[in-house]
Formats: sequence, C-alpha cells, structure tokens
Amino acid sequence: MPTGSARRRRMSWDEWYRLAAEYRQVHGDLLIHRDYVCPGGEKLGRWIERQRAKYNGVPSVPGHLDRTQVALLNQIDMVWKLEYRHCWADWLKQLDWYRAQYGNLDIPHSFEHGEYHLGNWIVKQRVNCAEGLLGAAEIADLDARGIRWNLRTRPRPWEDWCADAEAWYRAHGHLMVTLDALTPEGRKLGYWIYRQRDIYMGRKPGLRLTDDRVRRLEAAGMVWDPPQARLEAWEQMYQWVSEYRARNGKLPLWPRDLKSPDGKSMFDWIRAQRQQLAEGRLPPSRREKLAALGIHPPRRSKAAEGQ
Repeated sequence: MPTGSARRRRMSWDEWYRLAAEYRQVHGDLLIHRDYVCPGGEKLGRWIERQRAKYNGVPSVPGHLDRTQVALLNQIDMVWKLEYRHCWADWLKQLDWYRAQYGNLDIPHSFEHGEYHLGNWIVKQRVNCAEGLLGAAEIADLDARGIRWNLRTRPRPWEDWCADAEAWYRAHGHLMVTLDALTPEGRKLGYWIYRQRDIYMGRKPGLRLTDDRVRRLEAAGMVWDPPQARLEAWEQMYQWVSEYRARNGKLPLWPRDLKSPDGKSMFDWIRAQRQQLAEGRLPPSRREKLAALGIHPPRRSKAAEGQ
C-alpha cells in the first residue's frame, strides 16, 4: 500500500487555481508549456491544458468548467485558444505578409506561418463576423486587406446588432424575446440575443463578451439567466399580492386594473396562477404558498362535473 509520501494528495480545483495565479503573477501570463512542473512537483502545465480542453469541449477530456471557474481564470488572463495568444495587430501583420506573398487572403484552413495558425484564424473571423461578433473597426481592418467574406449579405457589426437590441428595449421594456423574434426590418434579433447569452454563460468555447459589451447589453435590459429572472419575478409578484391582502383583507381582484409597483396587472397574475393550478402545472411549494393567500383553482360548474 503506498504511503502518503509515495502518493501525492489529490489537489482541489481551488488549490490548482492558486498555483496558476501565482504563476501568472511571476511570469505575466498563463502561456505555460504542457510539461511545466512547479517547484513543489505539481504538474501545472498539464492542469492548465485540461482546463483549456474542458472549456473547448474536447471529447477526450471529461468534465466541464462552471461559470465561476471560467470567470476566475479570465481574471488571471487565461488564454482559451492558443491561436488567441497574439494580439489583433500581430494577426494583421501576418495577413499583410500573406497578401504580399500570394496576392489575396484566400488562405487554406490548414495554413500555418511559424506559430501563427493563420488559415484557422481567418476562418474564425468569417464565422465571428457572420454572427455579429466583430466590431466595425475589425471588419474595416479586414475589408481594407481585401478579405472575401463569402456571404450573400454583408455581415453586420456587433454594434449594429446591439443598437437593434436597444431599440427593442425602448419599444417593449425588456429583452426576454423568443428565439424567432425579428426586428421590424426582419433581422433575427432573437437568435442574436440567445447567442450573446450562450457566450456570456461560457457555452460557446473560445468566445467571450468584453466587459464593455456586457455593460452595454445590461443597460439595454439583457437578462442573462431567463429561468432565474422568471423565478424572481414570480416571487416579487407574490410578495406584492401578499402585502395588498394584508393591508386590505382581500385579494387585488377588483377593480381589475389594479397594478403592482412594476406596472403589471395583479388580477391577470392571479388568474394565470389559478389556471396553472387547474392544469396541475405548479410545483407543490407554489401551490402551498398560493393556498395560504386563498388562491385556488377555479371551481368547476355542476354541468361540467356531470359530463
């Protein structure tokens, strides 16, 4: 049986993270060689490689990173795809070199120039552009170098999509749109908003919203976790109805235009709860809370009971 000294203790994720943070503080980055070993014998290079593989959904590496872990690694400048270790200006220099050599930017997917996986990178820019993830300045940089987007319609910058979201919020007061929601001009705003949520929640490996973009979307009413938002809205309305009943000794059913502090109809909310109770679509915890307020399923008529 191996002794404690012969068998290394299994380290927690937080302990590995502290080692990575210390490495970042000393070396200025997390571009660690996969064979790097800490002075204490910890194989930090392999651990960083596994985190990157989990984030990118590599099938051979089980498990996944949760949102908190992704955020913590982002705080110490984790590079999720090694092709992103170079800055935008460096990639543009590579494009200029390729264009000078070959006369265009029709770069084969597998083409590499030194440590630059140039073919893969430019394909990624086309995809990002098509999905509204490139800014106007980035698109202009690539346009100036003669990129062929190979798309029927010219891709729209992220800023233009965000302007559509802001206009929607001004018109409707929220961004809780369905996936098939369209702008008045017919643009697929619902798809774009769902895409931003997926990126924010870490469900699109290799993509990340900048802090500025997050702030701009939140200012336009973006809800990152709709199920949680719906849960909080239900609890808030329940609290308002409870307070009304405590003050007035009755439910806010008349007049029907009674509004909650957020401007929504309390009568409509109570009617919706009764309908869901009748259909058996509420969990026991909500049924109990509603019953305590005197909210029950609508009574069936005698005629209906006799059928």
